[in-house]
Amino acid sequence: MFAVPGAAEDYPADSSIDWQDWDSALFEESEARERPIFFYFHGQWCTWCRDFQDESLENPDVVESIERDYIPVLVDLDERADLFRRYGGRGLPFVVIVNHEDEMLTRFTGHVNPRDLQNILESQRDMFSVTGREITPDDAGIDDLDAFLEMLGEVYDERADRLSGSATFGTLSKRPQPWTYRFLLGQKEWEDRMPGLLDQIAEDLYDEVEGGFFFFHDPDQRDPVLALETSKRLDQNAAFMWLFADAYEALGDDHYVEIAQGIRDYFREQLWDQRQLRFGNSQYADRDYYQLDPETRRATDPPQVDRNTYADTSGQAIAALANLARVTKDEETLEWALEAMEALDRYLQTERGYLHGITAAGRPAMEGYLPSQIWPEIARQELARAVYALEGEQPELPDPVAALDRLEPFFDEALGAHAERVGTDLEPWSETRTQAALAWWLYRLEDEAIEASHIDRDTVRERLRIEPGADPDDVALGFDALHRGF
Repeated sequence: MFAVPGAAEDYPADSSIDWQDWDSALFEESEARERPIFFYFHGQWCTWCRDFQDESLENPDVVESIERDYIPVLVDLDERADLFRRYGGRGLPFVVIVNHEDEMLTRFTGHVNPRDLQNILESQRDMFSVTGREITPDDAGIDDLDAFLEMLGEVYDERADRLSGSATFGTLSKRPQPWTYRFLLGQKEWEDRMPGLLDQIAEDLYDEVEGGFFFFHDPDQRDPVLALETSKRLDQNAAFMWLFADAYEALGDDHYVEIAQGIRDYFREQLWDQRQLRFGNSQYADRDYYQLDPETRRATDPPQVDRNTYADTSGQAIAALANLARVTKDEETLEWALEAMEALDRYLQTERGYLHGITAAGRPAMEGYLPSQIWPEIARQELARAVYALEGEQPELPDPVAALDRLEPFFDEALGAHAERVGTDLEPWSETRTQAALAWWLYRLEDEAIEASHIDRDTVRERLRIEPGADPDDVALGFDALHRGF
């Protein structure tokens, strides 16, 4: 095997900053030392994080300022997805500075150069973002299906075949929106637009050599090497697999099912651990590797895979595999998805619900995370649909009321919604993306099961609202459920 030189070590190896781990006692330390907390959210798989770390965070002047004036806290996005969302995280790298009362002083997303970062550290004020979004005080949130469709129509760029235009809602981020595309597949007025949108997103992000979708493509970046963020994530690829399987079912283009099957094969060859029967969560970015010609790539060790396993992202992968098996009548893919579901239950299911995840070494990680309760149940539903489609018999499922009852500790009366976390010192909060997934799960349940539980459908519907600056994917599953009659 060839080896690609300069393989990145996991941060914070060799960092000059004395990083701490997250702990609720940090706020007491912040008050006692009279220093704000500098949260840095990163992903080991992320190219931009490595660039930001090497060029800015480890700059000697920046290191001195952080060590002198701040309490530096390093947070892995995947391990603490709850904190990332709570502080408004959308992309990486992501920095948040708060005081001892957890009040926001500043936050930003993206690679900031050392001089600008130093200015931020000195000012400790004026929240800003470098995501390129244009939001005005007149922008209003969207909480109904018609307004959501109207906004998507406004940002549709026919010439570019992308959702990249500007609307009264604000300019969308450049991140791909696979759940939104899937929602639009079911909209009659988008029928003629969808082939162009699907073909463009595949051209931007699909890896024709090894399968799978890269994380991000910036069409405004002139350098094609810098335009592509070459990491591959389990959850995003699951969404794309589901999208292209449904596109094949709706539009009949064989190329779409080939893409979905290419993602499936990528999962099996790179992210699936055949010995432990579980999914890794991501594959690291590597610009040098993906610039190699196909023959050399196949003879070269691929980028490292993060072997941590998470209930929510694995649930998405299993659900997507089940959907693909149903659409293509593929018994082998169905058997694999069933095997993965059984193993996920064995690894992560407890009497109180699912753990968020386990590390590569088998250490359990975090209880009481709402997305980790919802996505395995969606996977179970999709597996049941696939079994029925292929075998003609409705499989026996666990009592859905019992699964819904496990969500009852998450319901917060003051919020009027299910909180994102329980069993934490943090103030309760809810996330639109999780509420949208909850709506999708509930949509496929019988009325009797919901009525026998603590859940009220109207309460869930009320949480389906997207604010200016948010991604359409945050709410697309929920509006899809509304469209289908939830």
